[in-house]
Amino acid sequence: MALDSRELRTAMLAIVVIVALGLSGKLCETAISKYGGQCISVCYAHKAAVLREAGKPVALETVKKNEKLQNDEVRVKVHYCSLNTTDVKIIAGKHAELNVPLPFIPGHEFSGEIVEIGKNNPHHFNRGDRVVVMNDLQDPNGGLISEAVVKNRDVWTVPQSVPLKEMAVLPYGHGTALLTFALHCNLKENDLILITAGPAGMGLAAIDLAVSVYKAKVIAVCDTESSSDLVRQKGAHKVVSMTKNNYTKLYKNVQDAMGDKKAKLAYDAVGKGLLHLLADFVEPTNGQLISVDPFFNASKFPTEVPEFERPKRKEKEGKPDQDQESKAKLIQNVRHFDLYEYPDVDTYRQMIADTIEMRSEGMIAGHISKIFPLAKIQQAIEFIQQKQCTGKVLIDVQCPDEDDCPEGKDKKDNKSKEGDGEKKKSKD
Repeated sequence: MALDSRELRTAMLAIVVIVALGLSGKLCETAISKYGGQCISVCYAHKAAVLREAGKPVALETVKKNEKLQNDEVRVKVHYCSLNTTDVKIIAGKHAELNVPLPFIPGHEFSGEIVEIGKNNPHHFNRGDRVVVMNDLQDPNGGLISEAVVKNRDVWTVPQSVPLKEMAVLPYGHGTALLTFALHCNLKENDLILITAGPAGMGLAAIDLAVSVYKAKVIAVCDTESSSDLVRQKGAHKVVSMTKNNYTKLYKNVQDAMGDKKAKLAYDAVGKGLLHLLADFVEPTNGQLISVDPFFNASKFPTEVPEFERPKRKEKEGKPDQDQESKAKLIQNVRHFDLYEYPDVDTYRQMIADTIEMRSEGMIAGHISKIFPLAKIQQAIEFIQQKQCTGKVLIDVQCPDEDDCPEGKDKKDNKSKEGDGEKKKSKD
């Protein structure tokens, strides 16, 4: 039955009101107005954190919905998105060489539930499945949006036993460490390894996996004092912290921690050329230097000047340092791993699947420093830039503002987790 002009005007007004409500924060609801058995349904744009110019603050915007899925895509209602140091560096414009397309929605680790599936469904997803997603660091369509469209190769189902907020901080850090330890280092019980840990969680994840799963002995090098206690809680054998970029003191402290032993490998999640320093403490013939810094440049690393000067060492009279040649080879052969860029897709997917399984069995755990609502994304960015975090920072995407958040179980869990993070930070 056709609508007359009066009914059509009423329906159009309803649509305008609905869009206005959407702009105020109620996202993607369906309005149904019945006229003579007919229905009008409207699903509009989504709220997102958008970067339009590198080095400028991100802004909350209403962006147009991607109406049609490609065959290999999945639409996910995003619940939680991890805000990583890599995201913050891109936002700050510190790595212009990445050529990130603008406008850009950050966030390459997030969790939520499936709302729509493309025609190709090789992983047998269902609508309503709880999932975790990891997409390309440079993908302009990240997870800081109420609904994200992603490739099905980058989506994994999550069991009910694992909280979605914790799952959002696990894939990249733990998955990359698992790839390295399981397939490229043959890490074993009681192996001595060096791991550098920054404020955002890559190093912390490696420590968690190395200690909890592989039972290795970890000497952790932390770039802030505040992360040292947390690293000890994760089971590090010894902890060395940097003090105001005093690398001479750092070198001496690592030397004291190592004693007369050499590490099987140095696993660097911080960058800053630290592997140049740590090469002195790795087995010169069979050891490995490994970088998981997403911004590692393999061609420049061997000759780049680190952010420190190696302390001067007294050479034995008449005898050149016999380790110099071996250390030079270590520097020349640094291996870099980035799980998302790993060429074998089956291995890539298996590492995340194994990470999920290990978390469901209680073998590993993610650490959330603090949770921010989407409306406070800029505060979250500054929180990371000021190195206030000890672990991952999480964005509650479905909570546009603290005042609008439901006081249900998830909200209470968030508050509890925030409180835990703050307590740990105060202890640090």
